[in-house]
Amino acid sequence: MSELSLNEVESLALKVARGAGFSWGLAEDVGRGARALARDGLPWAEALIALAHGAEDWVVPSSFLFEPAPGIALAGPLCPVRIAARVLDDSSILNRGPLRITNVAVPLWIEALLAASMTGREFGVDWLGGPLAPIAEATIAPLAASRPAVPPLRRARADARMLATLGAIAARVYVPASEGSRVRGAGGGTVDDD
Repeated sequence: MSELSLNEVESLALKVARGAGFSWGLAEDVGRGARALARDGLPWAEALIALAHGAEDWVVPSSFLFEPAPGIALAGPLCPVRIAARVLDDSSILNRGPLRITNVAVPLWIEALLAASMTGREFGVDWLGGPLAPIAEATIAPLAASRPAVPPLRRARADARMLATLGAIAARVYVPASEGSRVRGAGGGTVDDD
């Protein structure tokens, strides 16, 4: 089991999200969300792997009419990162009452992104199937005042296999080294004076 700082979690998650195909802005949101999960003692590494492996198959929500019209089936589950981004971009959507969204992939990510945001901290997300439910109906509603406060963690844990998997996904965004880049000063070069 390895220990990471919350900064390391956020940085790794940003790279993994970019490797999974998210834009820079959404990848930064994922980084902050992973940090919030780690801070709250939730399974951030497992959730990040699920996010990276499923992102290509998830549907981008076009509106908050998430129920498909009769006879129309969605091509796949809805992307939780994009749902959270839409809610955070226009939190007035939540002023109308609880928001129920069906067919959400890994709804823990909605909670993570809301928890990482100042705007979203007053809202909670509920779903059935546990923290790593692959697909569920999610309900976003104001937090109950009686919810107990959990002391934040300062370090995160993940096993070596998960970190290796995350590292491989993050490596998709690395630029391959070339002899020309090394000659121009990238890397250690051919002479090492240390």
